[in-house]
Amino acid sequence: MKNIRLIIASALVYTMCSCGVKNASANDAGRVGIEDMTSDSGINQQEYSDLIKTVYAKFVFAIDADPEVYAHPERYFTANALAKLKDSYEFDCEDNDCYAFYELRTQNQDSKPGTSGESDIISIEHTGDDWYIVRYSDMGWAGMTLIRIVDGRIDDFNRDAGDL
Repeated sequence: MKNIRLIIASALVYTMCSCGVKNASANDAGRVGIEDMTSDSGINQQEYSDLIKTVYAKFVFAIDADPEVYAHPERYFTANALAKLKDSYEFDCEDNDCYAFYELRTQNQDSKPGTSGESDIISIEHTGDDWYIVRYSDMGWAGMTLIRIVDGRIDDFNRDAGDL
């Protein structure tokens, strides 16, 4: 329940401030920052930021994904997250391990007109209680996903956390 209140509060703060993410251009996408570099428990938040960047590069925004990486998503995701990604998979699956990594990005299928169409992380913000807000440009469209990290792997996520 505490996590839900934190997510709602974060979304409200985000919608009330003019953080500039709504108007972020593809040129801004190369700037990746992380706020609050150490958590209350002393864990280095840079490690978790790097994990999120790696997951987005290898799974979420990957164009030519490495089959060896795709064969071992458990290195980056907990069983809970993998079950959620597997349940969300909407297409025919020839084997039993098809995951909806697209759940960690926007629902847009085409590049935003007038942009380069590139996809990049804009920022990663630690909100406390193992949750991170990931803001990104998805083919020029602004997106935001909440991600929870447990034991050094992504354990949960929520794309529909707020309106950008």
